[in-house]
Amino acid sequence: MATETSSPAARRDYLWHMPRNWWTRRSHYFTYILREFTALPLAVWLIWFLVEVRRAHHGAGEYYPSASIAFVIFSVICLGFALYHSITFLSLAGVILQFKVLDRTIPARVVVLAQFGIWAVASAVIAFVLIYFAR
Repeated sequence: MATETSSPAARRDYLWHMPRNWWTRRSHYFTYILREFTALPLAVWLIWFLVEVRRAHHGAGEYYPSASIAFVIFSVICLGFALYHSITFLSLAGVILQFKVLDRTIPARVVVLAQFGIWAVASAVIAFVLIYFAR
């Protein structure tokens, strides 16, 4: 039967805590946290957009869009966040997605350029549809 020689007061556990500013120490950490933060304003903007869609439910005669300068500024800021989030995601896609064609792996640069091309085409199609049906 073993006896415990150290008392609870003599034993010390190492209690490590994460510093609050850990993400400001390196630029990679900072850009990662900034990218993750961009989802919050985008979520708020999407909720605001859904409220506007709900308000437009009864037709154009009863709908008055939010034309306040605060909404316009917030929308432009959210557009910047959405672009930053999309660009960083698509830039990493070449590392994440690996395709093989005839037993050869497609280079990551080609995958990234293809995704940016698809993004540009999809944006052009959506812009055309919105402008065409707005008339």
